[in-house]
Amino acid sequence: MTTATIEHQITTVSGWEARRLSTEQLDVTVIPGKGGDVTSIRVRASGVELLWTPRWGLRPPWALPLPGVPEALALDRSGGGWNTMFPNAGRASIEHGVDWGFHGEAWLAPFEAEETPDGIRMTTALARSPFTVTKDVAVEGNQVTVTETVTNVGAQPIDVLWCQHPAFGEPLIGPETTVQITGCAVHPDMPDDVPSDAAAPHWPAHTEVDGSRHDLSRLVADRSGVARLAFLGSFDEERVRARIHNPHLGLAVELAWSREDFPFAWYWYEAGGRLDYPWYGAAHSLALEPASGYPSGVRRARELTGTATTIQPEATVTKTVTLTVTSG
Repeated sequence: MTTATIEHQITTVSGWEARRLSTEQLDVTVIPGKGGDVTSIRVRASGVELLWTPRWGLRPPWALPLPGVPEALALDRSGGGWNTMFPNAGRASIEHGVDWGFHGEAWLAPFEAEETPDGIRMTTALARSPFTVTKDVAVEGNQVTVTETVTNVGAQPIDVLWCQHPAFGEPLIGPETTVQITGCAVHPDMPDDVPSDAAAPHWPAHTEVDGSRHDLSRLVADRSGVARLAFLGSFDEERVRARIHNPHLGLAVELAWSREDFPFAWYWYEAGGRLDYPWYGAAHSLALEPASGYPSGVRRARELTGTATTIQPEATVTKTVTLTVTSG
């Protein structure tokens, strides 16, 4: 890692106030008003954008909401990038008498922001769950660190599903790209809420619920008709590392986190496999998502795998993920 002085700049992205954090190696853009999302990580030497944006981009704050179900309403506002999924991730769930929508509230919440010497600190109070959230984005040289701290200000224990969702796109993602991760078990999805009784294979082998088999370490070309979803767990080491490498670009991204913080990771890959809404066969993205549990939806994590995380009243919990960019 190369130490560099941070340059702070206030700018505008699609009508949102944005904070640009720059070093000699990276330009990192954060949108405090929209979930504190990291919407861009650009390599300055090559101009390569690492993060993925859906085809409709980041909609401006004044865009009129479309009618529809909660998942569609949330995806309309997604904008891609690196998001915080809390206190729910994935499928919507009814908790404590209210809808915890698709991917939870934090990624859509407005945050107040202040500069720090190495980046930006953002804070918010959630409306549908009793949590305050602080999100620190720090940039140093070729490294971006996202640290999230939540406090249960309520009077009862609350089950949550907590996930960081960095999604990567082209040109980093392509048929030459390889994916490596600390040794782990690979669990399939449970679309019908029926847990599998089959033994989980070891990375990189994966069997989808339809019986198709994949090598998760290898990607394919855009519009190849491929869609994959898997849940990784039982990591061999306390420090988990996941590396996405494109030798054609001479560029790699490594994610690192503590197994204690996030004992699981979600692997989501789309290369034209979902022909209907929302991608219509036109998305090409890979997300490796450090997660507190699985599968998607806090109710399902609680009932199907027992991996929901309980946060006690007045308890404060902090989790961190670091991204490092290397070239050559």
